[in-house]
Amino acid sequence: MRVATTIAKAATRVTWPLTRLDRNDRSTPVVLCYHRVLPSSGSSQLPRYAVTPQQFREQMSLLAAEGLQSLTLDEFRAAASGGGEFPPRPALVTFDDGFADIYLNAWPIARESGIKLNLFLCSGLITGEPVEGLDQPESADAEFADLWQPLAWEAIREMYQSGVGLGFHSHTHRNHGRLSAPQIAADARKGIAVLQDQIGIKPAAFAFPYGHHGSYSSEAISTLKQHGLEIFFTTEMDRTLLPSTGPISRIVIHPEDDIQSFRRKLYGGYDWVGKLRRFGYSLIGDSFNGSLRSETRASSQA
Repeated sequence: MRVATTIAKAATRVTWPLTRLDRNDRSTPVVLCYHRVLPSSGSSQLPRYAVTPQQFREQMSLLAAEGLQSLTLDEFRAAASGGGEFPPRPALVTFDDGFADIYLNAWPIARESGIKLNLFLCSGLITGEPVEGLDQPESADAEFADLWQPLAWEAIREMYQSGVGLGFHSHTHRNHGRLSAPQIAADARKGIAVLQDQIGIKPAAFAFPYGHHGSYSSEAISTLKQHGLEIFFTTEMDRTLLPSTGPISRIVIHPEDDIQSFRRKLYGGYDWVGKLRRFGYSLIGDSFNGSLRSETRASSQA
Protein backbone atom coordinates (compact mmCIF):
# COMPACT_ATOMS: atom_id res chain seq x y z
CA MET A 1 0.00 0.00 0.00
CA ARG A 2 1.29 3.47 -0.87
CA VAL A 3 2.57 5.52 2.06
CA ALA A 4 0.40 8.52 1.22
CA THR A 5 -2.69 6.33 1.00
CA THR A 6 -1.91 4.76 4.37
CA ILE A 7 -1.49 8.19 5.95
CA ALA A 8 -4.70 9.49 4.37
CA LYS A 9 -6.69 6.48 5.55
CA ALA A 10 -5.37 6.81 9.09
CA ALA A 11 -5.98 10.56 9.17
CA THR A 12 -9.52 10.35 7.84
CA ARG A 13 -10.32 7.59 10.32
CA VAL A 14 -9.18 9.83 13.18
CA THR A 15 -10.98 12.93 11.89
CA TRP A 16 -14.16 11.09 10.94
CA PRO A 17 -16.07 12.02 14.15
CA LEU A 18 -15.57 15.69 13.18
CA THR A 19 -15.99 15.47 9.41
CA ARG A 20 -18.81 12.96 9.07
CA LEU A 21 -21.93 14.28 7.38
CA ASP A 22 -23.99 11.11 7.26
CA ARG A 23 -26.05 12.26 10.23
CA ASN A 24 -27.22 15.58 8.86
CA ASP A 25 -26.31 17.20 5.53
CA ARG A 26 -26.83 14.54 2.88
CA SER A 27 -27.77 16.85 0.02
CA THR A 28 -24.33 17.42 -1.55
CA PRO A 29 -23.97 15.21 -4.63
CA VAL A 30 -21.23 12.62 -4.39
CA VAL A 31 -19.42 11.98 -7.68
CA LEU A 32 -17.32 8.81 -7.80
CA CYS A 33 -14.56 8.05 -10.28
CA TYR A 34 -13.66 4.47 -11.15
CA HIS A 35 -11.37 3.08 -13.82
CA ARG A 36 -11.22 -0.72 -13.73
CA VAL A 37 -12.99 -3.67 -12.11
CA LEU A 38 -10.52 -6.56 -12.34
CA PRO A 39 -10.12 -9.90 -10.55
CA SER A 40 -7.14 -10.17 -8.27
CA SER A 41 -4.46 -12.61 -9.30
CA GLY A 42 -1.67 -14.22 -7.37
CA SER A 43 0.70 -13.68 -10.27
CA SER A 44 0.29 -9.90 -10.54
CA GLN A 45 -0.78 -6.93 -8.47
CA LEU A 46 -3.97 -5.03 -9.16
CA PRO A 47 -3.42 -1.88 -11.21
CA ARG A 48 -3.32 1.31 -9.17
CA TYR A 49 -6.80 2.38 -10.26
CA ALA A 50 -8.63 -0.94 -10.17
CA VAL A 51 -10.99 -2.49 -7.64
CA THR A 52 -11.96 -6.15 -7.51
CA PRO A 53 -15.45 -7.35 -8.45
CA GLN A 54 -16.06 -8.15 -4.76
CA GLN A 55 -15.08 -4.61 -3.72
CA PHE A 56 -17.26 -3.07 -6.41
CA ARG A 57 -20.23 -5.24 -5.46
CA GLU A 58 -19.89 -4.26 -1.79
CA GLN A 59 -19.61 -0.58 -2.72
CA MET A 60 -22.64 -0.60 -5.03
CA SER A 61 -24.63 -2.53 -2.42
CA LEU A 62 -23.73 0.11 0.15
CA LEU A 63 -24.88 2.91 -2.14
CA ALA A 64 -28.24 1.19 -2.52
CA ALA A 65 -28.55 0.31 1.18
CA GLU A 66 -27.73 3.89 2.21
CA GLY A 67 -30.47 5.20 -0.07
CA LEU A 68 -28.23 7.16 -2.44
CA GLN A 69 -29.97 7.79 -5.74
CA SER A 70 -27.74 7.30 -8.74
CA LEU A 71 -28.11 9.56 -11.75
CA THR A 72 -27.16 9.57 -15.40
CA LEU A 73 -24.92 12.32 -16.72
CA ASP A 74 -27.91 13.96 -18.42
CA GLU A 75 -29.91 13.93 -15.18
CA PHE A 76 -26.95 15.29 -13.23
CA ARG A 77 -26.25 18.01 -15.79
CA ALA A 78 -29.88 19.15 -15.84
CA ALA A 79 -30.01 19.50 -12.07
CA ALA A 80 -26.55 21.09 -11.81
CA SER A 81 -27.45 23.72 -14.41
CA GLY A 82 -30.71 24.65 -12.75
CA GLY A 83 -32.90 22.86 -15.27
CA GLY A 84 -34.17 20.45 -12.62
CA GLU A 85 -33.71 19.43 -9.03
CA PHE A 86 -31.45 16.87 -7.47
CA PRO A 87 -33.23 14.04 -5.70
CA PRO A 88 -32.41 13.46 -2.05
CA ARG A 89 -28.93 11.99 -1.60
CA PRO A 90 -27.77 12.13 -5.24
CA ALA A 91 -24.81 10.16 -6.56
CA LEU A 92 -23.04 10.00 -9.90
CA VAL A 93 -21.00 6.84 -10.58
CA THR A 94 -18.49 7.32 -13.40
CA PHE A 95 -15.89 5.21 -15.19
CA ASP A 96 -13.04 6.69 -17.19
CA ASP A 97 -11.21 5.47 -20.30
CA GLY A 98 -13.24 2.60 -21.77
CA PHE A 99 -11.84 -0.88 -21.17
CA ALA A 100 -13.85 -4.07 -21.64
CA ASP A 101 -14.08 -4.88 -17.93
CA ILE A 102 -16.68 -2.11 -17.62
CA TYR A 103 -19.03 -4.12 -19.81
CA LEU A 104 -18.03 -7.56 -18.54
CA ASN A 105 -17.70 -6.82 -14.81
CA ALA A 106 -18.82 -3.37 -13.68
CA TRP A 107 -22.10 -3.02 -15.54
CA PRO A 108 -23.61 -6.39 -14.46
CA ILE A 109 -22.65 -5.74 -10.83
CA ALA A 110 -24.11 -2.22 -10.85
CA ARG A 111 -27.39 -3.53 -12.25
CA GLU A 112 -27.67 -6.00 -9.38
CA SER A 113 -28.05 -3.04 -7.01
CA GLY A 114 -29.98 -0.81 -9.41
CA ILE A 115 -27.09 1.65 -9.78
CA LYS A 116 -26.80 3.76 -12.93
CA LEU A 117 -23.36 3.92 -14.55
CA ASN A 118 -21.77 6.63 -16.66
CA LEU A 119 -18.77 6.32 -18.96
CA PHE A 120 -16.25 8.98 -19.94
CA LEU A 121 -14.89 7.50 -23.14
CA CYS A 122 -11.42 8.03 -24.54
CA SER A 123 -12.36 7.66 -28.19
CA GLY A 124 -8.82 7.04 -29.40
CA LEU A 125 -8.44 4.09 -27.05
CA ILE A 126 -11.53 2.46 -28.52
CA THR A 127 -10.54 3.10 -32.13
CA GLY A 128 -7.11 1.60 -31.46
CA GLU A 129 -5.08 4.77 -31.98
CA PRO A 130 -2.08 5.76 -29.84
CA VAL A 131 -3.18 7.31 -26.55
CA GLU A 132 -1.18 8.62 -23.65
CA GLY A 133 -0.88 6.54 -20.48
CA LEU A 134 -3.43 3.82 -21.29
CA ASP A 135 -1.32 1.07 -22.84
CA GLN A 136 -1.80 -2.50 -21.70
CA PRO A 137 1.06 -3.35 -19.34
CA GLU A 138 3.33 -6.21 -20.28
CA SER A 139 2.58 -7.77 -16.89
CA ALA A 140 -1.15 -8.05 -17.55
CA ASP A 141 -2.31 -11.51 -16.60
CA ALA A 142 -2.99 -13.54 -19.74
CA GLU A 143 -5.92 -15.19 -17.95
CA PHE A 144 -7.75 -11.85 -17.98
CA ALA A 145 -6.52 -10.57 -21.33
CA ASP A 146 -10.08 -9.98 -22.57
CA LEU A 147 -10.62 -7.48 -19.74
CA TRP A 148 -7.68 -5.39 -20.96
CA GLN A 149 -9.16 -4.88 -24.41
CA PRO A 150 -10.88 -1.60 -25.28
CA LEU A 151 -14.66 -1.63 -25.18
CA ALA A 152 -16.26 -2.74 -28.43
CA TRP A 153 -18.60 -0.26 -30.07
CA GLU A 154 -21.36 -2.88 -29.95
CA ALA A 155 -20.98 -3.09 -26.17
CA ILE A 156 -21.06 0.70 -25.82
CA ARG A 157 -24.22 0.90 -27.93
CA GLU A 158 -25.87 -1.81 -25.86
CA MET A 159 -25.06 -0.03 -22.59
CA TYR A 160 -26.13 3.36 -23.94
CA GLN A 161 -29.44 1.99 -25.21
CA SER A 162 -29.97 0.45 -21.76
CA GLY A 163 -29.54 3.79 -19.98
CA VAL A 164 -25.80 4.08 -19.32
CA GLY A 165 -24.70 7.72 -19.56
CA LEU A 166 -21.92 8.66 -21.97
CA GLY A 167 -19.43 11.52 -21.74
CA PHE A 168 -16.14 12.41 -23.41
CA HIS A 169 -12.63 11.84 -21.99
CA SER A 170 -10.66 13.25 -24.95
CA HIS A 171 -9.40 11.40 -28.01
CA THR A 172 -5.72 11.05 -27.14
CA HIS A 173 -5.80 11.21 -23.30
CA ARG A 174 -3.25 14.03 -23.20
CA ASN A 175 -2.87 16.46 -20.32
CA HIS A 176 -5.06 19.43 -21.29
CA GLY A 177 -3.12 21.70 -18.97
CA ARG A 178 -0.13 21.33 -21.29
CA LEU A 179 -1.92 21.67 -24.64
CA SER A 180 -2.55 24.82 -26.65
CA ALA A 181 -6.08 25.88 -27.52
CA PRO A 182 -5.66 24.68 -31.15
CA GLN A 183 -4.44 21.28 -29.92
CA ILE A 184 -7.40 20.96 -27.55
CA ALA A 185 -9.78 21.96 -30.31
CA ALA A 186 -8.34 19.42 -32.74
CA ASP A 187 -8.57 16.64 -30.16
CA ALA A 188 -12.17 17.54 -29.34
CA ARG A 189 -13.24 17.70 -32.98
CA LYS A 190 -11.78 14.30 -33.75
CA GLY A 191 -13.14 12.53 -30.67
CA ILE A 192 -16.61 14.05 -30.84
CA ALA A 193 -16.85 13.15 -34.53
CA VAL A 194 -16.01 9.52 -33.66
CA LEU A 195 -18.71 9.38 -30.98
CA GLN A 196 -21.26 10.94 -33.29
CA ASP A 197 -20.41 8.50 -36.05
CA GLN A 198 -20.36 5.36 -33.89
CA ILE A 199 -23.01 6.11 -31.24
CA GLY A 200 -24.99 9.00 -32.69
CA ILE A 201 -24.42 11.31 -29.73
CA LYS A 202 -22.73 14.64 -29.20
CA PRO A 203 -21.52 14.50 -25.59
CA ALA A 204 -22.14 17.42 -23.24
CA ALA A 205 -19.97 16.21 -20.32
CA PHE A 206 -16.16 16.09 -20.28
CA ALA A 207 -13.77 14.53 -17.76
CA PHE A 208 -10.23 15.89 -17.95
CA PRO A 209 -7.53 13.24 -18.45
CA TYR A 210 -5.49 12.93 -15.25
CA GLY A 211 -7.90 15.36 -13.59
CA HIS A 212 -5.55 16.99 -11.07
CA HIS A 213 -5.01 20.73 -10.71
CA GLY A 214 -2.39 21.00 -13.46
CA SER A 215 -4.40 19.04 -16.03
CA TYR A 216 -6.95 21.70 -16.93
CA SER A 217 -7.29 25.46 -17.24
CA SER A 218 -9.89 28.13 -17.88
CA GLU A 219 -8.59 28.33 -21.46
CA ALA A 220 -9.12 24.59 -21.92
CA ILE A 221 -12.66 24.84 -20.59
CA SER A 222 -13.42 27.80 -22.84
CA THR A 223 -12.10 25.93 -25.89
CA LEU A 224 -14.09 22.79 -25.09
CA LYS A 225 -17.27 24.82 -24.60
CA GLN A 226 -16.91 26.02 -28.17
CA HIS A 227 -17.36 22.38 -29.21
CA GLY A 228 -20.60 21.86 -27.33
CA LEU A 229 -19.26 20.54 -24.03
CA GLU A 230 -21.11 22.05 -21.10
CA ILE A 231 -20.09 20.41 -17.84
CA PHE A 232 -16.58 19.44 -16.71
CA PHE A 233 -15.17 17.01 -14.17
CA THR A 234 -11.84 16.69 -12.38
CA THR A 235 -10.48 14.31 -9.75
CA GLU A 236 -9.81 16.84 -6.99
CA MET A 237 -10.87 14.40 -4.25
CA ASP A 238 -13.83 16.14 -2.62
CA ARG A 239 -17.48 16.95 -3.26
CA THR A 240 -18.41 20.15 -5.09
CA LEU A 241 -21.22 22.27 -3.72
CA LEU A 242 -23.65 23.01 -6.53
CA PRO A 243 -24.43 25.18 -8.36
CA SER A 244 -20.82 25.88 -9.26
CA THR A 245 -19.23 27.97 -11.96
CA GLY A 246 -16.15 25.75 -12.10
CA PRO A 247 -15.46 22.09 -12.85
CA ILE A 248 -16.90 19.42 -10.57
CA SER A 249 -14.68 17.30 -8.37
CA ARG A 250 -14.82 13.52 -8.38
CA ILE A 251 -13.64 11.14 -5.68
CA VAL A 252 -11.34 8.46 -7.08
CA ILE A 253 -11.84 4.95 -5.69
CA HIS A 254 -8.67 2.92 -5.12
CA PRO A 255 -7.94 -0.78 -4.52
CA GLU A 256 -6.90 0.16 -0.96
CA ASP A 257 -10.39 1.43 -0.14
CA ASP A 258 -12.10 -0.96 2.26
CA ILE A 259 -15.81 -0.50 2.83
CA GLN A 260 -15.22 1.83 5.78
CA SER A 261 -12.97 4.11 3.72
CA PHE A 262 -15.51 4.04 0.91
CA ARG A 263 -18.30 5.11 3.26
CA ARG A 264 -16.17 7.95 4.62
CA LYS A 265 -15.58 9.13 1.05
CA LEU A 266 -19.33 9.21 0.47
CA TYR A 267 -19.99 11.39 3.48
CA GLY A 268 -17.27 13.99 3.50
CA GLY A 269 -14.50 12.21 5.35
CA TYR A 270 -12.01 12.91 2.55
CA ASP A 271 -13.17 16.40 1.58
CA TRP A 272 -10.39 18.00 3.58
CA VAL A 273 -7.85 16.05 1.51
CA GLY A 274 -9.06 17.72 -1.67
CA LYS A 275 -9.09 21.14 -0.03
CA LEU A 276 -5.56 20.62 1.28
CA ARG A 277 -4.32 19.64 -2.16
CA ARG A 278 -5.86 22.69 -3.79
CA PHE A 279 -4.41 24.91 -1.07
CA GLY A 280 -0.97 23.45 -1.72
CA TYR A 281 -1.30 24.04 -5.45
CA SER A 282 -2.46 27.62 -4.87
CA LEU A 283 0.69 28.28 -2.83
CA ILE A 284 3.37 26.71 -4.97
CA GLY A 285 1.57 25.31 -8.02
CA ASP A 286 3.10 22.38 -9.83
CA SER A 287 6.10 22.31 -7.52
CA PHE A 288 3.90 21.08 -4.65
CA ASN A 289 6.24 18.50 -3.21
CA GLY A 290 6.36 15.14 -1.51
CA SER A 291 4.03 12.20 -1.26
CA LEU A 292 0.93 14.40 -1.37
CA ARG A 293 1.90 15.57 -4.86
CA SER A 294 2.68 12.02 -5.98
CA GLU A 295 -0.61 10.77 -4.56
CA THR A 296 -2.55 13.52 -6.28
CA ARG A 297 -1.12 12.65 -9.67
CA ALA A 298 -1.49 8.92 -9.14
CA SER A 299 -5.07 9.04 -7.91
CA SER A 300 -6.04 11.46 -10.64
CA GLN A 301 -4.89 9.56 -13.72
CA ALA A 302 -8.10 8.90 -15.49
